[in-house]
Amino acid sequence: MVALFVRAGFLAALSIVAGLVFNGIRPDGVSLGAAPPPAVCQVPSVTRPVERLSPAQANQLCANPNVLIADARPPESFAQGHVAGAVHLPCAAPSGVAQGVPGMLASRNTVVVYGETTEEALAVADGLMRQNTKPGLRIAVLEGGFAAWQLAGFACASGPCAECDDSQNLLWPGPSLSDAGSGVSP
Repeated sequence: MVALFVRAGFLAALSIVAGLVFNGIRPDGVSLGAAPPPAVCQVPSVTRPVERLSPAQANQLCANPNVLIADARPPESFAQGHVAGAVHLPCAAPSGVAQGVPGMLASRNTVVVYGETTEEALAVADGLMRQNTKPGLRIAVLEGGFAAWQLAGFACASGPCAECDDSQNLLWPGPSLSDAGSGVSP
Protein backbone atom coordinates (compact mmCIF):
# COMPACT_ATOMS: atom_id res chain seq x y z
CA MET A 1 0.00 0.00 0.00
CA VAL A 2 2.87 2.32 0.83
CA ALA A 3 4.45 1.52 -2.53
CA LEU A 4 1.25 2.68 -4.23
CA PHE A 5 1.38 6.07 -2.45
CA VAL A 6 5.07 6.48 -3.31
CA ARG A 7 4.43 5.65 -6.93
CA ALA A 8 1.45 8.14 -7.06
CA GLY A 9 3.60 10.84 -5.43
CA PHE A 10 6.43 10.20 -7.91
CA LEU A 11 4.03 10.43 -10.89
CA ALA A 12 2.51 13.65 -9.53
CA ALA A 13 5.96 15.23 -9.07
CA LEU A 14 7.04 14.07 -12.55
CA SER A 15 3.85 15.58 -14.04
CA ILE A 16 4.46 18.90 -12.29
CA VAL A 17 8.08 19.08 -13.50
CA ALA A 18 7.10 18.11 -17.06
CA GLY A 19 4.32 20.75 -17.07
CA LEU A 20 6.73 23.44 -15.86
CA VAL A 21 9.32 22.49 -18.50
CA PHE A 22 6.78 22.52 -21.33
CA ASN A 23 5.32 25.82 -20.05
CA GLY A 24 8.82 27.36 -20.03
CA ILE A 25 9.57 26.17 -23.57
CA ARG A 26 6.37 27.54 -25.11
CA PRO A 27 6.51 31.26 -26.09
CA ASP A 28 2.91 31.74 -25.05
CA GLY A 29 3.33 29.90 -21.76
CA VAL A 30 2.09 31.24 -18.46
CA SER A 31 4.57 33.61 -16.82
CA LEU A 32 5.73 32.30 -13.51
CA GLY A 33 7.40 35.55 -12.43
CA ALA A 34 5.93 37.92 -9.91
CA ALA A 35 2.54 39.19 -10.96
CA PRO A 36 2.23 42.94 -11.52
CA PRO A 37 0.50 44.81 -8.73
CA PRO A 38 -3.24 45.11 -9.20
CA ALA A 39 -4.38 48.16 -11.11
CA VAL A 40 -5.80 50.89 -8.95
CA CYS A 41 -9.02 52.36 -10.19
CA GLN A 42 -8.94 56.10 -10.57
CA VAL A 43 -11.82 57.49 -8.59
CA PRO A 44 -13.10 60.72 -10.10
CA SER A 45 -12.78 63.72 -7.87
CA VAL A 46 -15.79 64.06 -5.67
CA THR A 47 -17.65 67.25 -6.38
CA ARG A 48 -19.49 68.95 -3.63
CA PRO A 49 -23.25 68.85 -3.95
CA VAL A 50 -24.92 72.06 -4.96
CA GLU A 51 -25.65 74.08 -1.86
CA ARG A 52 -29.21 75.25 -1.16
CA LEU A 53 -29.66 78.73 0.30
CA SER A 54 -32.75 80.23 1.88
CA PRO A 55 -33.81 83.63 0.51
CA ALA A 56 -32.38 85.26 3.67
CA GLN A 57 -29.00 83.55 3.17
CA ALA A 58 -28.92 84.52 -0.51
CA ASN A 59 -29.89 88.10 0.33
CA GLN A 60 -26.88 88.38 2.63
CA LEU A 61 -24.64 87.55 -0.36
CA CYS A 62 -26.16 90.09 -2.76
CA ALA A 63 -23.97 93.01 -1.70
CA ASN A 64 -20.78 90.97 -2.09
CA PRO A 65 -18.99 91.84 -5.38
CA ASN A 66 -17.54 88.32 -5.47
CA VAL A 67 -21.03 86.80 -5.83
CA LEU A 68 -22.90 86.34 -9.10
CA ILE A 69 -26.69 86.01 -8.85
CA ALA A 70 -27.95 84.16 -11.93
CA ASP A 71 -31.56 83.88 -13.14
CA ALA A 72 -32.22 80.62 -15.01
CA ARG A 73 -35.82 81.40 -16.01
CA PRO A 74 -37.23 82.20 -19.46
CA PRO A 75 -36.65 85.74 -20.73
CA GLU A 76 -40.33 86.61 -20.28
CA SER A 77 -40.16 85.74 -16.59
CA PHE A 78 -36.91 87.65 -16.17
CA ALA A 79 -38.49 90.74 -17.74
CA GLN A 80 -41.52 90.54 -15.45
CA GLY A 81 -39.31 90.52 -12.36
CA HIS A 82 -35.96 89.27 -11.12
CA VAL A 83 -33.57 89.59 -8.21
CA ALA A 84 -32.04 93.06 -8.37
CA GLY A 85 -28.59 92.81 -9.96
CA ALA A 86 -29.10 89.29 -11.33
CA VAL A 87 -27.75 88.26 -14.71
CA HIS A 88 -29.94 86.28 -17.09
CA LEU A 89 -28.36 82.92 -17.86
CA PRO A 90 -30.59 81.53 -20.60
CA CYS A 91 -29.57 84.15 -23.15
CA ALA A 92 -27.12 82.35 -25.42
CA ALA A 93 -27.35 79.31 -23.16
CA PRO A 94 -27.12 76.07 -25.12
CA SER A 95 -27.73 73.06 -22.87
CA GLY A 96 -28.97 75.34 -20.12
CA VAL A 97 -25.66 76.95 -19.17
CA ALA A 98 -24.68 80.34 -20.54
CA GLN A 99 -21.50 80.40 -22.60
CA GLY A 100 -20.49 83.72 -21.07
CA VAL A 101 -20.56 82.47 -17.48
CA PRO A 102 -16.84 81.55 -17.32
CA GLY A 103 -15.94 85.14 -18.13
CA MET A 104 -18.37 86.43 -15.52
CA LEU A 105 -16.78 84.16 -12.91
CA ALA A 106 -13.24 85.47 -13.34
CA SER A 107 -13.51 87.72 -10.29
CA ARG A 108 -16.27 85.81 -8.48
CA ASN A 109 -16.07 82.98 -5.99
CA THR A 110 -19.78 82.23 -5.57
CA VAL A 111 -22.70 81.74 -7.98
CA VAL A 112 -26.28 81.67 -6.71
CA VAL A 113 -28.69 80.30 -9.33
CA TYR A 114 -32.44 80.61 -9.09
CA GLY A 115 -35.36 79.63 -11.30
CA GLU A 116 -39.11 79.30 -11.07
CA THR A 117 -38.49 76.31 -8.81
CA THR A 118 -35.57 74.87 -6.89
CA GLU A 119 -35.44 71.94 -9.33
CA GLU A 120 -35.11 74.27 -12.32
CA ALA A 121 -32.19 76.04 -10.62
CA LEU A 122 -30.59 72.73 -9.60
CA ALA A 123 -30.49 71.56 -13.23
CA VAL A 124 -28.60 74.71 -14.26
CA ALA A 125 -26.38 74.65 -11.17
CA ASP A 126 -25.47 71.00 -11.84
CA GLY A 127 -24.48 71.98 -15.40
CA LEU A 128 -22.34 74.80 -14.04
CA MET A 129 -20.76 72.41 -11.55
CA ARG A 130 -19.86 69.93 -14.32
CA GLN A 131 -18.39 72.64 -16.56
CA ASN A 132 -16.64 74.54 -13.79
CA THR A 133 -12.87 74.78 -14.09
CA LYS A 134 -12.36 77.39 -11.39
CA PRO A 135 -11.05 75.81 -8.17
CA GLY A 136 -12.99 76.64 -5.03
CA LEU A 137 -16.03 78.03 -6.85
CA ARG A 138 -19.10 77.82 -4.63
CA ILE A 139 -22.31 77.06 -6.56
CA ALA A 140 -25.63 77.37 -4.77
CA VAL A 141 -29.32 77.59 -5.59
CA LEU A 142 -32.05 79.73 -4.10
CA GLU A 143 -34.39 77.40 -2.24
CA GLY A 144 -37.98 77.94 -3.38
CA GLY A 145 -37.05 79.87 -6.53
CA PHE A 146 -37.95 83.44 -7.37
CA ALA A 147 -41.38 83.13 -5.70
CA ALA A 148 -39.68 82.52 -2.33
CA TRP A 149 -37.46 85.58 -2.91
CA GLN A 150 -40.50 87.76 -3.64
CA LEU A 151 -42.42 86.33 -0.69
CA ALA A 152 -39.52 87.23 1.61
CA GLY A 153 -39.80 90.82 0.36
CA PHE A 154 -36.24 91.19 -0.93
CA ALA A 155 -35.17 93.61 -3.68
CA CYS A 156 -36.53 92.93 -7.13
CA ALA A 157 -36.17 94.64 -10.49
CA SER A 158 -38.00 94.26 -13.79
CA GLY A 159 -37.27 94.69 -17.45
CA PRO A 160 -35.69 92.57 -20.14
CA CYS A 161 -32.14 91.33 -20.02
CA ALA A 162 -29.99 94.14 -21.42
CA GLU A 163 -27.46 91.67 -22.86
CA CYS A 164 -30.07 89.41 -24.50
CA ASP A 165 -31.83 89.74 -27.80
CA ASP A 166 -34.33 87.42 -29.46
CA SER A 167 -31.63 85.69 -31.51
CA GLN A 168 -29.78 84.75 -28.30
CA ASN A 169 -32.71 83.27 -26.43
CA LEU A 170 -31.97 79.80 -27.72
CA LEU A 171 -33.08 77.90 -24.64
CA TRP A 172 -36.62 79.25 -24.68
CA PRO A 173 -38.21 78.57 -28.09
CA GLY A 174 -41.54 80.09 -27.01
CA PRO A 175 -42.69 83.56 -28.03
CA SER A 176 -40.32 86.41 -27.29
CA LEU A 177 -41.31 89.57 -25.47
CA SER A 178 -41.63 91.44 -28.73
CA ASP A 179 -43.82 88.66 -30.16
CA ALA A 180 -46.07 88.78 -27.11
CA GLY A 181 -47.13 92.30 -27.98
CA SER A 182 -45.77 93.76 -24.77
CA GLY A 183 -44.18 96.65 -26.62
CA VAL A 184 -40.90 95.90 -24.85
CA SER A 185 -38.11 94.62 -27.02
CA PRO A 186 -35.35 92.65 -25.30
